[in-house]
Amino acid sequence: MCSFLITNKSNFNLLEINKFNKFRGPDATNSVNINGYTFLHNLLSITGKFTTQPFIDNDIVAIYNGEIYNYNNFGNYSSDGECIIDVYKNYGKLFSQKLDGEFVVCIVDFKNNLIIFSTDIFKTKPLFYSFENGEIGVSTYSDPLKQLGFNDIKKAKPNTIYVIDLNKNIIEETLLHNFDCNQFKLSFDDWNCAFEKSISKRTKNIDKKLFIGLSSGYDSGVICCELLKQNVDFKSFSVWGTENHDIILQRLKINQEHNKPFQVLYKNDNALESAIKYIKTNTEDFKYTICSASSNYNEFDLSLTDDNGAKYFSLICHYARADDYKVVLSGQGPDEIYSDYGFQGSKIYNHSNFGGLFPKDLYSIFPWNSFFGSSMESYIAKEEYVGGAYGIEVRYPFLDKQVVQEFLWLDSDIKNANYKAPLKQYCDLNSYPYFIGKKGF
Repeated sequence: MCSFLITNKSNFNLLEINKFNKFRGPDATNSVNINGYTFLHNLLSITGKFTTQPFIDNDIVAIYNGEIYNYNNFGNYSSDGECIIDVYKNYGKLFSQKLDGEFVVCIVDFKNNLIIFSTDIFKTKPLFYSFENGEIGVSTYSDPLKQLGFNDIKKAKPNTIYVIDLNKNIIEETLLHNFDCNQFKLSFDDWNCAFEKSISKRTKNIDKKLFIGLSSGYDSGVICCELLKQNVDFKSFSVWGTENHDIILQRLKINQEHNKPFQVLYKNDNALESAIKYIKTNTEDFKYTICSASSNYNEFDLSLTDDNGAKYFSLICHYARADDYKVVLSGQGPDEIYSDYGFQGSKIYNHSNFGGLFPKDLYSIFPWNSFFGSSMESYIAKEEYVGGAYGIEVRYPFLDKQVVQEFLWLDSDIKNANYKAPLKQYCDLNSYPYFIGKKGF
């Protein structure tokens, strides 16, 4: 969880331009000017040696936000971001296709007059850009670009590599990754293995304390169960409200048996009002949209800070950060990918696209609205903006590339047999308590 700004504009107030970005990187702020470009970076140090950015190698400058889990595949580095320039040198403009992680990464190649920036597959980290009359801005949040006077500010797309050729004055877009939608696997074994590895890579090599939000549903339960199986140190926070209290109590008892700390919060908590005020003050005004591909249902220009989930996530982050927890594992993804907010053709929520009934030909609907966009993009933003305001890094084990691919490969009959079929079988396999159905704030 870091943030950055790159621009060739000048004469701006550094403190004012950084007023929202700075919260994502409370450990260090560094600004350098190279060849008329300002590189501003805010660091939250999680993996490896404390390393400020940008990274510089002669005429190549790299800057990024997030985590790269396979950095040691490319050499011996003291921190994950140090691999970026070497990977670019070896693989060229599409270098980010080789990275496994949750990231936004940017290369400025002054020798070849190229600016390259890339989201990860699901754009788990926010990114905005503008390119107007030879002036460019690339930023974690949009507010710095607005303050710099850019008018045509765009949200970067998920799963996309952007190449700006300054000689030709053009922007090229290339997909980062293509999923295979052939459905042929008849067992959950490979999905289980992929999920185990997803949790492992997101919890090793960090010296910061880890926490989760624990409800009575599948998503957080599967994460909690796997953390227990791998004996990872973590704390769970549960908000006592509309959840199934019996299931939460069973889960907290299991955590207690494994000597894992937990905390129960309440919807009338005295800190809730200040937690809501905090995100309204320390995040930019972000609007999001949720829609369905199978109906005219649309929710336009929703305010992130008015969302109930954002409010209670802020409450959790308030307590977590006070106890110096800096990394959270998110349950984001299964509603959008494994269930489409429905089951066997029946919509649980109106923004469902196909009621969770997966067809024999998955290519016929792929990618559905919420696979990359709609609630996927909006709810990731919710967690990124709220977590970012507290300097907490959010990681997304269900959005791991191989975990998602293993789900897509499952035969459609297996997908359709149960609501969130991979998660249900995981809980059954590990005798872990769960509530059947969809709950939420």
